[in-house]
Amino acid sequence: MKRNNYTLVLVFFTTLLLGSCTKDFESINTDPTKGDNIDPGQQLAAAAYYLNGGRETGYPNLYLFQPRVQYIGGSWGMRTGSKYIRDDFYNERPWEIFYGKSIKQLADMIERCKNDGKVVNYVAAGRILKVYIFSLLTDCYGDIPYKDAGLAYYNKTYTPAYNTQQEIYMDFFKELTEANAQFDDTKAPIGNDIVFQGSIAKWKKLANSLRLRLGMRLSKIDPATAAKEVQAAVTAGVMKTADDNFKMIHENFNFPDLRGNGLSQALQEDQTYNYTLGCSTFVNYLKGENDPRLPAIFINKDAAGNDITAKTNYFTLAPGLYWWDNWGDFTAADGTVIPHGAKFTKINAPFYQLNAPFLHMGIAETEFLLAEAASRNWIADDANTHYQLGIRAAMKQLELYPGMTPINGTLVDNFVAAHTLTPAKALEQINMQKWVALFPNGYEAFANQRRSGFPVLAAIEDVGGESETGMKPFKRLFYPGTEAYNNTANYQDALKRIGGKNDWMQPVWWDKQ
Repeated sequence: MKRNNYTLVLVFFTTLLLGSCTKDFESINTDPTKGDNIDPGQQLAAAAYYLNGGRETGYPNLYLFQPRVQYIGGSWGMRTGSKYIRDDFYNERPWEIFYGKSIKQLADMIERCKNDGKVVNYVAAGRILKVYIFSLLTDCYGDIPYKDAGLAYYNKTYTPAYNTQQEIYMDFFKELTEANAQFDDTKAPIGNDIVFQGSIAKWKKLANSLRLRLGMRLSKIDPATAAKEVQAAVTAGVMKTADDNFKMIHENFNFPDLRGNGLSQALQEDQTYNYTLGCSTFVNYLKGENDPRLPAIFINKDAAGNDITAKTNYFTLAPGLYWWDNWGDFTAADGTVIPHGAKFTKINAPFYQLNAPFLHMGIAETEFLLAEAASRNWIADDANTHYQLGIRAAMKQLELYPGMTPINGTLVDNFVAAHTLTPAKALEQINMQKWVALFPNGYEAFANQRRSGFPVLAAIEDVGGESETGMKPFKRLFYPGTEAYNNTANYQDALKRIGGKNDWMQPVWWDKQ
């Protein structure tokens, strides 16, 4: 199979060439190509592959972000996101991987090829992907190295300054606008494109849809700019169908192979999926809405693997608890006694398959963004139409996951008919359904929960008194400790802007009231 042969080469190539971002600035910023003839498509593919290929890319999503937005809980590792206990290894994975693996490749490719008209489409796509990856980083950490990041080979800046998040966001909009206009159908198509298989039209829609997402991110801090960017994105043309979805396709390979879905690899490590339990906040919302997605996302099984959901009715775990807390058996309505270890609602098998795709941004999220824009009177569309289209798309996107049974069409129709927007509660309704649709993308759910305030997080239970935040949810990630040693002056300057210490309770710029 041609794709398998390519990805084997890619994995070997990227493993040899890519290193950590912060451990040795000078060595990681030397020429990453060892020559000037590396194919730009290989670098574009390598950058994309490290978004969620390999187990370590899955750790922050599984242990930090999904518990933080109260999708799941239960396992020991999830204490970081559910009880708010610092874990530097999980905290540093986005920084180390995205800077050291992805940004390094994109920055080099764009700089090296920017004046070569023959590969202009690679450069344009690289600029869009670079904005996406930097948006993950800045939304996690706040102010970050941006303009000089990954360019030390060219400008000899081995300790890049931290740009403010406000500066970064304004440059995002410029980059997306320019990249969209830069594509040229008369020039060489994008080869080795594992994102959109060379489709320039889809890259353009991603640029505009990402602009829509990032514009909406400013709805609290700068509504005027938010409205302007949202309107510009919609005018330029956002995603229209599921064929436009920004997703990464994976194959049935486990750690250390990068072809397997990183979140799935993390879930399969020591069978973590057996301790990945439905959080009561999420499960009870789905139950209360009579949502037909509930049995697609969660299931109850006994020790032998039999489905006992009919007996447990999705017995859940309160946020902040480990699976062993509040020990006790469960007695079903028919008198069946179910041991403690088997009573909880678990994540359904399609979500931890190694060949499951990872959806970074799709039509369902886009429709909910359009619904919110319409509700805010930023665009002239009907908000309820986009809202209901978003629900339908979110139901349909579950079919991406291997082995998933499609939701019955009548159930979908009935659910959509029962969900219409009430103007006074429209923003809550839209963002609650968006929360459901984003699962299992904890990165975006974490960002949107901070931005919108939905879901309203339940107070956690902290049986052992372990929480390091007074049981209050953290608002950003800690900067990696290595930054204090390798980029000291710029690191200290960034800390001054958030109160003088590396504090995960300080909001990022767009999250400030």
